[in-house]
Amino acid sequence: MRKRRTIVSIVSLLAVLAVLFLIKDPWSTLGKEDRKLMLRDMDAVDRIVLADAYDSTELVRINGAWLLFGEEECNQTSVDNLLIAASRLRISSILSSGNNTEKADVPTESRRISWYKGDKVLLYFDFEVVSGKYLVSPPNSEISYYVEVSAYPDLKLEKVFSSISNHYRDHLIIDLLPSEISHIEIELPPEQSFGFVQDAEGHIRIETDQASGLPPDEKLNDLAIRLLFSYFTSIRFEEKSGIAADSLSGPGSEHSPMATIGVSSFSGEMHILRIYPYHESPGDEPHLFKALVVYNQESEALLVKYIYLDVLMRGLSHYLGDK
Repeated sequence: MRKRRTIVSIVSLLAVLAVLFLIKDPWSTLGKEDRKLMLRDMDAVDRIVLADAYDSTELVRINGAWLLFGEEECNQTSVDNLLIAASRLRISSILSSGNNTEKADVPTESRRISWYKGDKVLLYFDFEVVSGKYLVSPPNSEISYYVEVSAYPDLKLEKVFSSISNHYRDHLIIDLLPSEISHIEIELPPEQSFGFVQDAEGHIRIETDQASGLPPDEKLNDLAIRLLFSYFTSIRFEEKSGIAADSLSGPGSEHSPMATIGVSSFSGEMHILRIYPYHESPGDEPHLFKALVVYNQESEALLVKYIYLDVLMRGLSHYLGDK
């Protein structure tokens, strides 16, 4: 009788274990793998380095404040977003070296991201976007991981993990990825007005008014148009000019803008730049490297470097034909 009870107990225990095994999340083993990619202690980090084939950025914490390249005060929110995202990375699936056909078929741009405490490396990995998903590759590993940010499934990690130094600078006014832009409008004196509309699949079409005129069957320059969409990443101003915006663009103003640029995103962001020549003193020639910008509804004009603006002020002909 006792032997029979023992057998029944063992069978019952095995049944319970079988049920637990069946209902257990098959992906739960990824929890241990998360630790390889997750930043465990944000407060311990005092230096972050982000680098790709074209750009390199170093963020250094000194006396509690984050400085760009250890010298220039930077946008603390951008750094906080970077740290929080790294601390919340979670694996959604695994890509082994023998199953990387998806990665091989799609051109990608990888960046190396490293977090330090003094000279000690706390975490580093290579990050890239593959077919709209985020792929992380730890060092010396034959396995890569598709990841997402816990509680923020729609977060644009390619922006948060930007290796472009301007992304971390103060005075940022526009920071849109090409894929985020839905509409660009360009007005140039005397009467040229045209724009570009991008759909959710990334297809772009041109829009013109009758005055600007688009010749029938005119071939568009796809490269020039794609580059235009890339120029709205990390546009920043140098300083406020002290010049009232109404004195430039208000009713009765005698000033005419060199260009008016509008850009909208799929998420509803809208940015309008009215660009005017900048004279350091009355009677001076226009500044060669800076312009005045009336931005949205700001009450004071901003000083912006031409390097951000001249690529936005090209005429319609620049986007037509093969160059």
